[in-house]
Amino acid sequence: MDKLEFSIVWGVPSKVIYQALLDPFEIMQYTRAPAVVEAKEGGLYKIMEGRIEGVFNKLVENQEIQMTWKFNNWKQFSNVTLRLIEREDSCELKITQTNFPQDIDKVKLEDGWKNQIFIPMSKIRGYPIEDDD
Repeated sequence: MDKLEFSIVWGVPSKVIYQALLDPFEIMQYTRAPAVVEAKEGGLYKIMEGRIEGVFNKLVENQEIQMTWKFNNWKQFSNVTLRLIEREDSCELKITQTNFPQDIDKVKLEDGWKNQIFIPMSKIRGYPIEDDD
């Protein structure tokens, strides 16, 4: 089974990023598209005018989001885990995605997360992405 794993270090506390990933008004700002986000276990997740959808399986406040996730043209849901690790002046967001269709290019999938979600979140909401070297 293919697995996508990458991380981003944010120059803000984990609670800020956790909120940005679950608040429909913030999501609409940085995706510039309608969003329906029911931030509870079993709650629906539809962003980018329904092009991305899923269900929250587990929410641990300011620490972890587990969800099913897919593009609306995929036949199956993938599994996404977003883990937040608090640091002294920042937080690390670890993204793991499994069970996505075999014909999906992992590099393009990671680029999509970064270019459609995380970079706009940084630019529009002002949450700095730090270089973790």
